[in-house]
Amino acid sequence: MPLPTASPVTQQHATSARAALVRCDASISDDGVFSRRAALAGFAGMVIGANALPATAGYVTSLGLETTKPEDAERDDELLKTKAVQDATSNLKGYKTAANSLKSTFTANTDAPLIPSIRKEFDFSKVRDDLNVATTVFDDTTQLTMDRISRSILYDLTELENAARFKKGEAETRTPKKVANVDKWFGKLDTDLDTFLKYFS
Repeated sequence: MPLPTASPVTQQHATSARAALVRCDASISDDGVFSRRAALAGFAGMVIGANALPATAGYVTSLGLETTKPEDAERDDELLKTKAVQDATSNLKGYKTAANSLKSTFTANTDAPLIPSIRKEFDFSKVRDDLNVATTVFDDTTQLTMDRISRSILYDLTELENAARFKKGEAETRTPKKVANVDKWFGKLDTDLDTFLKYFS
């Protein structure tokens, strides 16, 4: 009896998943160390890919999966010292600083235009790449936890921009409800970045 073949839909999904893999520049680092986990960076890119996120992805922090605490995380110390990883973690700290600075601007003037600054300080693809590169220092189990936190950070940025946007044709002033919504996403972004960075302390 001939073996069943994958349906065209299944084949299409498999092709789409392969196409979603992200290849980080760090995989061709001169020091050679990083190449040992280049495949993990690609896997993280597939998991974190923005086009695969459901609308509620920012709150997907526990689906019955075990969460690895920072003190229990296993890290590759040799990999951690590479320039690629050091640059990525430095950039992530910079995002946290930039978010706090932008939050201060917003607090001083709740009607301030935020979209240009958000897009300038948090280039979505660059943030995603930095998250991918940074998480490759961890063991496979911790990777699952880091991927969930990474998805939350990307979702926070998306929702912060949505909350900060003025509707076309409306006066560029924010109601108390809109101010509270922007505040909420600034707070969640800060919390998730802080949680992510604790794994590198």
